[in-house]
Amino acid sequence: MTTSDVLDIPPAIDAPSETPAADVVALLEAAIASRDVEAARRVTALMDSNPALDAFLESRLFRILAEQPDAVYAFIRCRLGNQGNLRWLPRLKLAALYSLRVAITDADAATIINWLTLIAREPLTYDLGDVLHYGLLAALTRAYEEPELAWALVAIAAKRDPANLDTLLNDPALLAALPNNVGRVLRDMDGDLFHLIQQKGMELYLVAVARAAQARQTVMFTPEALVPLLELEEAGQPVGLLPPQLQPDFLLRILLTPSNGLLSNDTVNALASNLLRAGHDTLFLRLLHHPEAAHVMAPRLVHIFEQSERSLNEATELVGRAMGAGDLHPQEVVDLYAAMLDGLNWRRETLPLMQQFARSLKQFPVVHIAAGTLWNLLAAAADVKDELSARVSAKRLLEDLETREDESELTDHLLQLAAQTAWCETARTFITDWWRAYVRVQPVPRLHRLEKLLEGKRALETERDILHTLMAVRKMMGQWSLHEFAASVQSAFTVLEAMAESFDPNVRRSGHFDARMARDELDTQDDPLAPQERQVLANNLKELAYLIATMGDNRTRANLIRRGDDLDRELMAGEQEPHSAVDTMKWLAGHWGRTQDDDDDD
Repeated sequence: MTTSDVLDIPPAIDAPSETPAADVVALLEAAIASRDVEAARRVTALMDSNPALDAFLESRLFRILAEQPDAVYAFIRCRLGNQGNLRWLPRLKLAALYSLRVAITDADAATIINWLTLIAREPLTYDLGDVLHYGLLAALTRAYEEPELAWALVAIAAKRDPANLDTLLNDPALLAALPNNVGRVLRDMDGDLFHLIQQKGMELYLVAVARAAQARQTVMFTPEALVPLLELEEAGQPVGLLPPQLQPDFLLRILLTPSNGLLSNDTVNALASNLLRAGHDTLFLRLLHHPEAAHVMAPRLVHIFEQSERSLNEATELVGRAMGAGDLHPQEVVDLYAAMLDGLNWRRETLPLMQQFARSLKQFPVVHIAAGTLWNLLAAAADVKDELSARVSAKRLLEDLETREDESELTDHLLQLAAQTAWCETARTFITDWWRAYVRVQPVPRLHRLEKLLEGKRALETERDILHTLMAVRKMMGQWSLHEFAASVQSAFTVLEAMAESFDPNVRRSGHFDARMARDELDTQDDPLAPQERQVLANNLKELAYLIATMGDNRTRANLIRRGDDLDRELMAGEQEPHSAVDTMKWLAGHWGRTQDDDDDD
């Protein structure tokens, strides 16, 4: 097949013998010979305004075309500007075909490259795509002997005629002719991808990446060589006319998919470190945005940040941005923060990171964190007096304590918690409130064991008092319901009131107690008790008398300054803690009588 056959060029058309507009013909020939833009525009304007003249001069153009195709191309190009035209575009296409034929047949490689490049860069409205397509194929034979032409064909095809790429890159003779780094990359797949971009542009770079990936030749996929791929993907715009399978986003997904085995974990992590070291934070986050890359990078992010030599604050800010974008799961984030803090030994200067760690634990309560890490956080919080970290770590540790079956282990950890939070009132209050809720759901035997373990532990005096109070209330209530308790109190009050009104001294009654009268009256009751019942009643009355006397002796007494009624009012209002059974009766009266504020601080 000859060059003419490939380019499909028709023969020249003879002009008619008569020349009705000799001056216009002369102007046409002069414009073509001198490539005078203004003259060309004058002639083409006359042709557009006179169909007969246009047809005649077209024949003259075809005659000149055989001898000076490049000059005719330039002439027609002056008419078109950047617009298409149904009459002039076929003429331009024909001039392009003639020019390529001459160049490919007779000119040097540089001229062929120039013509192919010129046609490739013409506006799409010129519809020269098929001319370029067949021109690239027509130049193949010359390219076998011309290395610069060989790579130019591939580069131009990548930019303007991707449909030709497979044909060109599957031609062994053309691949063999590719020079230097271009040949090593596209043929041998062991060259320098990054240098290829600087030489030949992004399209050829993407073609090389795709070929190496398809052939599973990964030696070129160095961290430096992959940075441009990320830059192109981050731009979010298609590159040239390349098909989807050669676009950056597609190629990056192919490379990062672990099952494809194209990039090692070390390569991915090194790429991330390089990006951070160079200040390409956006590209780093873009890489982390890929789930496949995140799966590899997340466990190694501490090492990546160390290798990148970025500051702690910068690393924390980047992790926050990644989490905000959804590229890191909460569990990955807290694991990362914990690893970073461990690596930095929880030093005082890590406070911003520690606070971010605490905020993450608070924001995501379902994430798991080891108890040892929580103890480290609590100790560090105590060292720098950071209330947020103390509260969050204490809350998490209390959740862990709830699962402890061993009471001794539980009280030891509770003691440690109390000691570590003694400086923080809010955290200490939180522990106390938790303890109140915890002991209320425990069985009585466990409460007794805890009571013994709390004895002598001064840091847990509040918790011990809470436990004692709970056990006292439960003992007071016994197995009664509140209704039963209220009825019993009513009965006791009725009996004691009757005895007080009958026998306590008062101004209206004086004299001595007549024992015989009392016996006679009691012995004549209609429903006498059995001997055993009489003895039980006697014992109960005796013990009740002793109990009343003891309760009276143990009651809180007002001092000389404060009157007794003030103390009673404070007990009823809940402003004074009861210190005895009598005090507690007054305090309970205030509680059930709604004279106290139901405040958590009570």
